[in-house]
Amino acid sequence: MNHNRARLIALDWGTSFCRAYLLGAGGGVLSQRRQPSGIMTQPSHAASSSTSYDVAFDQTFEELCGEWLGNTPGLPVIACGMIGSNHGWAEAEYRSVPADLVTSEIVLTRVHTRSGTTVHIIPGLIVESAVPDVMRGEETQILGALTEHLIAGTLDYSTDHIVLLPGTHSKWVRITGTTVTDFTTCMTGEFYALLTTDSTLSRLATHAKDPDWVAFDRGLGVAASPTGRGGILNTAFSARTLVMTGKLAPHQVEDYVSGLLIGHELAGMLALWFSGESGEVLLCGDAQLNERYRRALQTLGVPVAVAAADCAPAGMWQIAGASGLVSGPDKDDVVIADAIDRTTEVEFEVRR
Repeated sequence: MNHNRARLIALDWGTSFCRAYLLGAGGGVLSQRRQPSGIMTQPSHAASSSTSYDVAFDQTFEELCGEWLGNTPGLPVIACGMIGSNHGWAEAEYRSVPADLVTSEIVLTRVHTRSGTTVHIIPGLIVESAVPDVMRGEETQILGALTEHLIAGTLDYSTDHIVLLPGTHSKWVRITGTTVTDFTTCMTGEFYALLTTDSTLSRLATHAKDPDWVAFDRGLGVAASPTGRGGILNTAFSARTLVMTGKLAPHQVEDYVSGLLIGHELAGMLALWFSGESGEVLLCGDAQLNERYRRALQTLGVPVAVAAADCAPAGMWQIAGASGLVSGPDKDDVVIADAIDRTTEVEFEVRR
């Protein structure tokens, strides 16, 4: 088998960035490109070029993938993330949990480009409850993380897992095998950005080039202390008063606030989702955030496994295989699909 032959184009298209991957046999990344062309940039793109949103998305796609398609015409294309939201290229319906992440029953939303290429968009997930929750793109990253650990033999497929995807909106996910049974969102990253850029706390802070782990651990400690029972709305003000009283340096404020917020997030989730002895948490995020959450979880005695930083391509490869977009996979292509005995036939819902 020619492992360098292009088999699939996979797009992780989010709010701020679009990441394009050219995948070969087994989902190996042959080439990748990235642009700050997320869905929130398309309105300005459309306005500056006097085009519609659809055309703006189409132009971005051609900029990233046109050369690949020119070299290998007819390559299948799959996409995940906010590109399937109501602000994206085409709205893909949510799937209700419990939901298997890799099944031939997934309905992919199709978008036809001006050049005749069909882009297949993976649906997101929804928790339908009194307090509903949604995700788009994270479900594919989770599948990729599970794939990486299954191939490496570092994950027991038969047990239940908790996956944590830290970020602007951190996602906590319960998963059994490849079936998501529940998830919830913490807006930790967004609150951090607001507090450190546009609040009274930010006016006392100076930016530090490197992480100050002493300040971070101090924030964790406050969140875990009896004082922390008052919640983040109570403890956040300490980032101001500690500086005013000379007990915290201005360059430590950002890491102190980070520790506070992550500490309160973990305290809340441990109370909500963990009972008795805590199980292992699989971290799936960028390296810097993973390190902060790993440090915080281990401080609380929670065992941690860390997934590869960029898991979306592996997840999209698995879904493309289950959906019949890629054919003739080698043995490594179907690690998960073989385990759950899925077929590869699917009918695509056409939505424009």
